Amino acid sequence: MRYRLARNRRSKLRCAGLLLTLLLLGARAERVEAWGPHAEITKAALAVLPERARWEELLGEENLTALIAYSWLPDQQGEDLGSFYADDYLLIPAHPRYPPHGMPGVRATYPAYFRRALQALRTETPVNACRQLGPLIHLVEDSGAPPHARPNTPHHSELENWIRTDAITIAGYRPRLLGRTDDEALTALQRRMDRLIAFAAERAERALPLVSAPKPNRAQVEPILLEAALECARVVADLLHTLFTLGLAPQPEGASLSGTVTAAEIPLRNDHGARIVLLGTEFGTLAVTAEEMPAAGWRGAYHLRNLPEGTYRVLAYRTGSRPQVSDPITLVAGKTAHLDFTLPSTEPAGNLVENPDVTLSYLQEGAPDRWRRVQVGGKRVWQSAPARVKSGVSYRLGAALKDPAARVHFRFLLRVMKREWNATLVSLPPGETAPAEKRFAPNILHSAVQVLVETDKPLAEAIDRVWVVPEVE
Repeated sequence: MRYRLARNRRSKLRCAGLLLTLLLLGARAERVEAWGPHAEITKAALAVLPERARWEELLGEENLTALIAYSWLPDQQGEDLGSFYADDYLLIPAHPRYPPHGMPGVRATYPAYFRRALQALRTETPVNACRQLGPLIHLVEDSGAPPHARPNTPHHSELENWIRTDAITIAGYRPRLLGRTDDEALTALQRRMDRLIAFAAERAERALPLVSAPKPNRAQVEPILLEAALECARVVADLLHTLFTLGLAPQPEGASLSGTVTAAEIPLRNDHGARIVLLGTEFGTLAVTAEEMPAAGWRGAYHLRNLPEGTYRVLAYRTGSRPQVSDPITLVAGKTAHLDFTLPSTEPAGNLVENPDVTLSYLQEGAPDRWRRVQVGGKRVWQSAPARVKSGVSYRLGAALKDPAARVHFRFLLRVMKREWNATLVSLPPGETAPAEKRFAPNILHSAVQVLVETDKPLAEAIDRVWVVPEVE
């Protein structure tokens, strides 16, 4: 497949140095706004698991090691991560909004993500199960970051990142099982988290006078923050030991559901999976791309096991295709039901916007999935999930409205984790309900596009659909 590339190569080369600078600044800025040693804490916890060889056999060494990367998922909210979106695992029916990362709000997130992690280990494939552990690991680790544990702490970045990450090791620690049942383990986890939060808050109190000094000495602060990181690692080791012991234990024989999803192609991004959801439940998974792809479009496979008996309706959804809900299907213990989906293309085809007609609402009734009410430029607007774009490719940007007073904008920007720069706004003309389009070719300083809709009405009453379609040959 060939793309219509911008002709001004010299301009793109001039931008390349600036892009590299911004990316480096982005990585640095992310570390000053996030508990820096997430990866090292997770790695240290994994290293002391007493039955690691057994978990590697059940889950795969590559999936267990990938927990180090998945521990960043809540800081990658809304991002396109290649074969999946961070939100596929971060937004769940029991917690349909992005979770807070610090006290006091983070304390309320543990039950939903703990139960969802156990469920994933029992019902989903290893790759999906390990991804679903990422949000819980991250939130536990954030709770032990000194400035997260002590709300409104100044010098936030220093108290998160003045730490020698190469010193994070808990060799010799023996992880503790938090409980023999789900409820017992969750209760113990919450008590363990209370102790971790108090431990981290006390380290913040000790370190704050040192970082507040006119000429702070980082060498005096590092050992204090290291204490917090090591305690985080011990809690994560207890957590993982408990999750794997309970979640991978033999289960009573339940029902299984397998099938395939055939869908339209996502231009430039055709490696994405498809979302599978048992409506009205917490059960769901991601269909992963099949090894043999059709000549046109996309195909993936999914499998769920250990499901409760019952009758369900199943939703299948993939970007670039219209969602489909199955007829009721009855699942019986000890048997595998098969359910295949063929999803029709969006109109227009190749649309990169998730939930572009805002008809999908399985996370929270009445709220369109993958859209949020946010404040942009002093205005309250609806904002879509970001879609990844490619520089030098021309994109068709369009909308069909229900309310002529609604305004639709397309915001192209450079997005590195939760940091955003270099926004360029492309607006459709106001006062029209008939389909309207513009074309725009992002430059090398644009990595994503978001749709913004200005309206005082519910989004479903304002727009019929919006689209971002790359022009490909």
